[in-house]
Amino acid sequence: MLPVTAFNITSILSIIAARRILSAAVIFFVLFGNVGKGSRIFAKTAEQDPVIVQEVNNDYSQAKNNGFAAAEASAPNSPELISRTVEPVAESWKNSEGFSGKIDWIHANFFKAFQNQVQKFDYWFKPPKGEERIIELSRFRVGVFGEGKIKKDNRLKVNSLVDFDANIELPNMQRRMKLRITTRDPTTLPGRDILEQQDTAVRAAVSRQWWQNISTDIGVRTRWQPELFANTVWTSEWKKEICTLYSEQRFYWEEEEGFGEISTLAFDYWKDRWNTRFSTSIKWSEQDRDDDRQNELRDEGFRWSEVFIFGYVSELLDETRLNRVISGEDVAHGWGLRLAGFGKFHLVDEYRAGAFYRFPVRKKWMYFMIGPDINWANTNDWDREWTIKCGVEMLFWGGKER
Repeated sequence: MLPVTAFNITSILSIIAARRILSAAVIFFVLFGNVGKGSRIFAKTAEQDPVIVQEVNNDYSQAKNNGFAAAEASAPNSPELISRTVEPVAESWKNSEGFSGKIDWIHANFFKAFQNQVQKFDYWFKPPKGEERIIELSRFRVGVFGEGKIKKDNRLKVNSLVDFDANIELPNMQRRMKLRITTRDPTTLPGRDILEQQDTAVRAAVSRQWWQNISTDIGVRTRWQPELFANTVWTSEWKKEICTLYSEQRFYWEEEEGFGEISTLAFDYWKDRWNTRFSTSIKWSEQDRDDDRQNELRDEGFRWSEVFIFGYVSELLDETRLNRVISGEDVAHGWGLRLAGFGKFHLVDEYRAGAFYRFPVRKKWMYFMIGPDINWANTNDWDREWTIKCGVEMLFWGGKER
């Protein structure tokens, strides 16, 4: 007789459900335990003090008065931290040398012209009596990304996207106000690629930091008919030696989609320039709940993602959003291996394995990214699908003067 292995589907589903419940319990324990006093990322060696990578906070968070320390010089064996990309250039177009010099001149003067207009507007608001005006340098980035997918029938599908993200600092407008304009969807489950966003509309929001770990933002999503949205984000951080644990709780409301919530727990470990990251996220939304009920699914609107990254980094961006860190988008020069899984509460929808490599094209402000992925999705009967992604990103960061 041949041995036969029997699989109990009910037991498997129970194990998966228990795993999701356990992840949620860990997240909520950390969230409501209030174990941290800020949200920061550390790049640390075994012998050196950590190098702080500032402002890992919500998508519309306020950097000022949130407990973040200024960036320190990188340790010899730690990644170089890039917090400023606009460098001094020749005074005039004629004095700039060669094509590369003229490109740098355009980059620097474009940022200068933009920042001057922002400061003129901000100076309309007078500071309180006895206080001086605050000068904050804005940051914005422009990226062009594309991907090619080889489908089951060997057809090639090409997709492209322009990503724009701006943090416009208005420190004298109510003293702690920020304007943010972005094409990033803050309701996207962490770990999803930017090219997978279904909503690429431009969003403009006014953000306010109320307490050290809590911020809110209210804005408009530009469509044929503009729609209102709002977010409230709570973040915390717990650190022990060379390990750091981050948690983020996001509550959001969309005029069309309704309410939703995303809980994220991320683990970050640095050993010299080697980095290991793991994150788990759980999302619930009214829209997903309605879809599940319509399709007679028992998931009740719950979605989850788990992402693992291991890589080597020589240059690291002073990133401001936890979602970018989870996806490895804060790597300026380095490579990484990435594994990810996505699903609903009772089942797995997709597995993904891939690699990425990022390197500077021009100084510290223009970067190129390329990365192959292999996907196995339930919607494709778990057939293997190859994807190649690439993109160019330009940073206009004036640094922080606080």
